[in-house]
Amino acid sequence: MKVAIVHRVQRGEADNLVELRELCKTAGYEVVYQLKQERPPHPRYNIGPGKLEELKKAVRELGIEKVIFENDLKPVQEYNLAKALKVPIITRTQLILEIFSLHASSIEAKLQIKLAELKYELSRAKEKVRLAKRGEQPGFHGLGAYEADVYYDEIHRRMVSITKKLEHIKKHMDLIRVSRKEYGLPLISLAGYTNAGKSTLFNALTREEVKVSPQLFTTLTPTTRIARMNRKPVFISDTVGFIKNLPTLLIEAFYATLREIALSDLILLVADISEPLDKLRERIETSLQILYNIGAHNVPTILVLNKIDLTGVEEAKKRAEELDLGLPYVLTSAKMGWGLRSLQETVSGMLKGFIRIEGKLPYNGETMSMLNEIYQCSKVNEVTFDERFIKLDVEAPIRLAEKIRRCAADGSFKILS
Repeated sequence: MKVAIVHRVQRGEADNLVELRELCKTAGYEVVYQLKQERPPHPRYNIGPGKLEELKKAVRELGIEKVIFENDLKPVQEYNLAKALKVPIITRTQLILEIFSLHASSIEAKLQIKLAELKYELSRAKEKVRLAKRGEQPGFHGLGAYEADVYYDEIHRRMVSITKKLEHIKKHMDLIRVSRKEYGLPLISLAGYTNAGKSTLFNALTREEVKVSPQLFTTLTPTTRIARMNRKPVFISDTVGFIKNLPTLLIEAFYATLREIALSDLILLVADISEPLDKLRERIETSLQILYNIGAHNVPTILVLNKIDLTGVEEAKKRAEELDLGLPYVLTSAKMGWGLRSLQETVSGMLKGFIRIEGKLPYNGETMSMLNEIYQCSKVNEVTFDERFIKLDVEAPIRLAEKIRRCAADGSFKILS
């Protein structure tokens, strides 16, 4: 579908048409025209009447079927634009909702997106119905048959129903989280601006095959696996990508998903080092602000400056020094496997909850069963077997270390570090 993109900016404000074009591409649209205007918002159209005429001509001559605004629009502005242009009008928020809907694979993600769509519609419902009664326009079809209060109540009823379903899913996810905690392993979350290479890094660290795509927002449902950081076992989770001005209603709808990041023991904040420096800085700052908004600002964070295969190592080092964001950082190319050992060592050094212990376990059914858990859930430095005991030198989670202490032969258990 051919579309036009529009961004009205205040004097001296930079436009966001490049990112909007990227979002359109992800949604499957072909951008054939773009328009920028520097002015205060016009009460009827958001853009001025002169620019509206330019847009009208482009719609007619280029066969444009939809117009997408970077700006939020009031219902009356959307109605007036649809009436003037004779095509549907949507905003950046609605475009992002479309993209999320395209990539939602789990029941939870689909419900979260539907809830966000309904919240967006609820805030505009009564006015849209009143406007539709003047005469239906693209994007307002069918609404004139409703009474405003009836339409509002119907949306609210559907929201309540979806919220109950999401609460049920949340309880199930809480049980999974409790089950993971029983292992005593730290949780590491991959976060960062969309398309920075999080899923590629996740695959490299876990040797899994999560879908990797150049499109935006291909990861909506967190994927959690066990990986090893410098031989220490951890849970690692790939989460939804961030974006500038991520709509509040999406943050609210995906709060349970994003909350997983705030409950992490460590965050790997992934950024694309090949971006222009000002854009890179803005995207990192946007990501840090979202982490703050979801309550994850106190979680230890490592900045992973990814895609150094596109810049070269020396240029990447120079850019990292110029950024000077006060965060520990590691340079990587998840695609090529560069810098992963350095990342694992940095992560290992920041992980808390492991203690190095030494001890001797007697041969019996309980300790032989425990040995499997020790190999799975700890960093094994040395295990030796003699006639009477299994001798251990491991770095284990506190819960497992306590279990080993209870089973160890008298006087053999020692905490090394």
